Amino acid sequence: MAIEFVYFDLGNVLVRFDPQIACRNVAKLTGVSVDAARQLIYDSGLQERYEQGEITGHGFAMLVREQLKVADGDLSKEDLLTAISDMFSPIDSMVDVVNLARRRAGRIGVLSNTCQAHWNWIRRQPWAISQIDYDVQILSCEVKSMKPGPGIYAAAEKAAQVGPDQILFIDDKPENVAAASQRGWNAHQCVGGDDAKAVIQQYFGE
Repeated sequence: MAIEFVYFDLGNVLVRFDPQIACRNVAKLTGVSVDAARQLIYDSGLQERYEQGEITGHGFAMLVREQLKVADGDLSKEDLLTAISDMFSPIDSMVDVVNLARRRAGRIGVLSNTCQAHWNWIRRQPWAISQIDYDVQILSCEVKSMKPGPGIYAAAEKAAQVGPDQILFIDDKPENVAAASQRGWNAHQCVGGDDAKAVIQQYFGE
């Protein structure tokens, strides 16, 4: 079967990210230590709950305020969500790769374990990779399922409207690639840039 849809993971495929930066941002914003910020956001599972869609951005901010014992007026939702999101940078070489995939496959999408704040922040940036108009976006927070769980892949298949063997998927984590392969997808592990370009060229040529 010819590839008719290409899904790209977001983190480490289209954009780089550094959670340590997010921890420093939260520490600066709230006055806690970087280690305390990491415990609050990541080690506690709060960020994962947000990415899973168990809580909204409002709920995320409310729980952080409760832990820090601060009032709404002392820590706005907007400032907090910006602090946890301002940790990404573009992988510029992926622009040509994504555009090649669109020209050859026809349709492209993003399939990511992420929260709404991260996605919105990335889409607001002036980067070329942020300005691409993807045909489908499957975000874990919206479908309430995270890779490598089956729910998010099922949602992606439904949105792509093609057979599993007509989907090409690029992700940086082996467990996510393995789960997609088990469903019959053409799935490859790589980090954005030359690795991803090689995969696209393998299927579509230059």
